Amino acid sequence: MSDEHDGGLEAELRAQLERVSGEPPYDEVDWDALARRIHIAALGRRAAARPRRWWEHAARWTRAAVPLAVAAPIAAFALIMHDRPAPESSGAGTTLIEAVTGAAPDQDAAVSLVGQPTTESFAAEVLAQ
Repeated sequence: MSDEHDGGLEAELRAQLERVSGEPPYDEVDWDALARRIHIAALGRRAAARPRRWWEHAARWTRAAVPLAVAAPIAAFALIMHDRPAPESSGAGTTLIEAVTGAAPDQDAAVSLVGQPTTESFAAEVLAQ
């Protein structure tokens, strides 16, 4: 449709509406209240909603945070186990239970938990003192 048809149709429609309902009450309308109602309706719930508290924001992160909290210790354990040297097989291996309960001698417990002393470890101890 062209512009001249739209303008004619609009004027005809306006004339029919004025004939049926009368002249609009421009002076009787509270235009500020109408503008506020339109503005609130346009904003939706955000205009009437209260500000969110910090725990509501934190609760929205649980979907991502819980799996990350589970995966982090698993990844750390895997990384530690990957970087740890393979234990040397020795005939008299002291377990952690024996070291804690005192069933193993102190030297065996220290070697079992820390590893065999080496020349580098002795040199580091001497230089540290």
